[in-house]
This record gives sequence, C-alpha cells and structure tokens, in this order.
Amino acid sequence: MRLTGLVISQADATDTSAYSHRVNKLAQCLEERGIRIDFLYMEDSPPLNIEIAASVCMLLWLRTLRKYDFIYAGCEGAGQSLYFCRPFLKGPILYDIHGDPLAQSALSREIKTGRRITTASLRVRIEAAMALACADHVITVCKPHTETLVREGKPADRVSIIRNGVDLDLFQKLSFPERPQYTFAYIGAFQNWQGIDNLARAFELVRNPEIKLLIVGFSPADNTVKRAFAEKFGPRVELVDRTDRQTLVSLVKNAGVLMIPRIAHPAVRHAFPTKFAEYAAMGRPIWVNDVDETADFVRRYDCGFVSDPSPEEMARGMERTAALPTSELAEMGRRARHMAEENFSWPIIGDAYAELVQKVVDRYRSKK
Repeated sequence: MRLTGLVISQADATDTSAYSHRVNKLAQCLEERGIRIDFLYMEDSPPLNIEIAASVCMLLWLRTLRKYDFIYAGCEGAGQSLYFCRPFLKGPILYDIHGDPLAQSALSREIKTGRRITTASLRVRIEAAMALACADHVITVCKPHTETLVREGKPADRVSIIRNGVDLDLFQKLSFPERPQYTFAYIGAFQNWQGIDNLARAFELVRNPEIKLLIVGFSPADNTVKRAFAEKFGPRVELVDRTDRQTLVSLVKNAGVLMIPRIAHPAVRHAFPTKFAEYAAMGRPIWVNDVDETADFVRRYDCGFVSDPSPEEMARGMERTAALPTSELAEMGRRARHMAEENFSWPIIGDAYAELVQKVVDRYRSKK
C-alpha cells in the first residue's frame, strides 16, 4: 500500500516565492514516485494564519492529520503548528527548516535597527523551538546548517540535506559568446543580505571601463536601488526589470560570469541560493563570495570564482577575471553545467527525498 502524505505550507496556494517553489517541487517529486500528497495552506485556512496561535488551532484539524502516513512541515510556522498534535498523529513529522529562522530574524532586526539589535525576535525563537521539538526528522538545504543543528544537540541521524534543485530542461546550457557583451551579471532580488551594496562599492572600484555589469530583476519597490546604479555608473551598467524567461535567457547569453555577491552572516551561511543551481545549469562560470557552501562547490568543480566579500577584494577579483581568455571562461561554464547535472537536477533530488521519506516512516513505525 502506497504512502500518503500531507504538506503543510505556511503560505497560501497562490504564493510564488522561492519557499513555495521548493515546497511544491518536493511534493511533486513524491507524487512522481508513487507517494500521494495533499496540501494544507495555513494562510488560506483561518485561524491557522494566526502565527503562534496556530499550534492550538491546529487541533481542530486533528482528525484530518491522523489520516496521513507522514506530514511535511515547510518552515517554522508550519512546524510549530503541529506542536500539540504530535502525540496523536499516525506518522512522523518532517520539518523542512528552509534556512535558519533565528539567524534570518537576527539579520532582519540588525538591518532595521541600524545594528542596535542583533538577536532574533522572541516570536521567532518560540516558533523555531516548538518546530524543532516536535520534528521527527529535520531537513536542511546545506551542510553548514546540518552541522550546526548537530552541535546544538539534534541527533545526526535525524537531520538530512535535501538541496534546492533546478529543472535542467528549463534552464538549458547556453552557448558561450566569443566576446561577452556583459562581463558580469547579477539576476535576482535586492534584499540587503544579497550583497547588492557590496557589489555597487566593488564595481565603483573597478577602473577598467571595458568591464560591463548587467543587473536583472528590479521591481517597482527597487526603484531607489535602480536609480542609484544608473546615476553612479551610467552606460557601464545595463539595468533590466523583472522579465519573462525568454528575455532573461537572451540576456544571459550575452553575459560572461554570473554573480552571487552575498554578505557574510549566519543567515547566509545556513542557506543555499536557488539561483546557484540555475546559474550553473545555464553553463556560465559562477562568482560567489566565500560566505556559504556554494564556495565549496565552486572550488571542487573549478567552475567559477570565490572572493572575500569585501568590496576591495571583489574589485580586484573582477579585474583579474575580466582579463581571462574567453575559452577559459567557457570551460568553467561547461564544468558548472556538469556540477548541476550531478548534484542539483530534480530527478536526483527527488530520488533522495523519496528514499528519506520512506526511511523516516519505516523508523517511526518500527518504534510504534
């Protein structure tokens, strides 16, 4: 008899964030391997949308919860909602921690208060503690976070890595231009921890006028950032709003190196950016700062560049990179695609995830 699982998302059914993309793709992986999945969206199910109170309100759904062989809880909000239900469930809880909520909260408060407050909020600390306490197994996206959880007392056999993946058919390998129009490109969002300020300061220090920068992904909320780049760098940068995939691919075809200029912080150290796998799949060298596990992958596959996150070091590295032969960059891009095929394709991740779910369910049943 095949397994049936319930996915609890703390978002709504229409959410298109990276969080929901991961939740939906992992569920799809299980469906494709014969495990039936249902969804419960907390934002669409009042009163489950009332943060910490959801742990009490979820008892109203207990009869439904008991129908499933396992429950996947995406993020700390979904995890803590099961705190009082856990003793009555039929199967185990898999808590996908999706980054470090404590470090993320601390970073957010640090930014908002001008570094006056550098600790996580009480609400997040409570939610995270409840989610971890009721989890039978914890899923992370990277090795550093796994190691931290084990050091903090979580049994090593109760923590596993399931990475963010990429659709290799959608993000296809692109041919490398003989002379890239843009030396470097950044594609993504503009939160402080993405390192956009660092990138701006680094590019300001680059003296070679032939080095061009492409930045894609501006929304109306990012007009201040966009205007600052335009005023400071003029024709040295190409600034593009969020766009459709076909336009994005045509832009990337003309870029030499794709950048992830993130800052150093535990919130970043315990994450693994989805764009890393997408960049690699398109066959481009990847520039990362030495702040998370992506640097280890770049070094292992020799598929890009690793820099200290300081603007000065980034600028020096950008100058050196721009001087390399195109053939060398193209070879790095080929190795990047190979890395994506070996590590980040959804079929590979799906097999590992389905195997993990079966193992956790079997272990739970054997102890019952």
